[in-house]
Amino acid sequence: MTGLQCAWEKLAQGEQKRLIDEFKVDLKEGGFTIHFANADAAAVTQAAAACTLNLAPGQAEHLALALSRHAAEEKAKKGIADKGEDPNALRVALGKMHERKREVMGDALGCPGPHSMTKEWDESMKGAIRRANLRFKDGRAYSWVSLGLYSIVAQEGAVRRMLGKASAC
Repeated sequence: MTGLQCAWEKLAQGEQKRLIDEFKVDLKEGGFTIHFANADAAAVTQAAAACTLNLAPGQAEHLALALSRHAAEEKAKKGIADKGEDPNALRVALGKMHERKREVMGDALGCPGPHSMTKEWDESMKGAIRRANLRFKDGRAYSWVSLGLYSIVAQEGAVRRMLGKASAC
């Protein structure tokens, strides 16, 4: 995902901040809905050009989706750090996820629009976090790990779609 990281770094600071700030979670009885921000197409195109990524119009749209999901990951890392825990816990927990479920979730979450979480997905995330054995002192950090994992798999899905390796939304 080096192209994604480069595009994130070349994205204007104001756009990065907006994408991070606009990531929202709506809690509801029995679940929640994730709302990723919508990246500015012109800003994404400029960032891609600065990274010498030659993207077709459809690919640029998926890069924009991936960047908005990356912003959510950044917000989750900050949430974990704000609780006094290590944001690298995301990578540890990610390694404990079931590969096929990770791909299925990512392909769905990499599509535009808000995403309501399913019980199956949430159980899968909880299992990965449990297997990661993170041992946080502040239990509130676990919610941020879950959101971070959803964001990372969503980025992966958007990148797969950008590369033509996932079906259309």
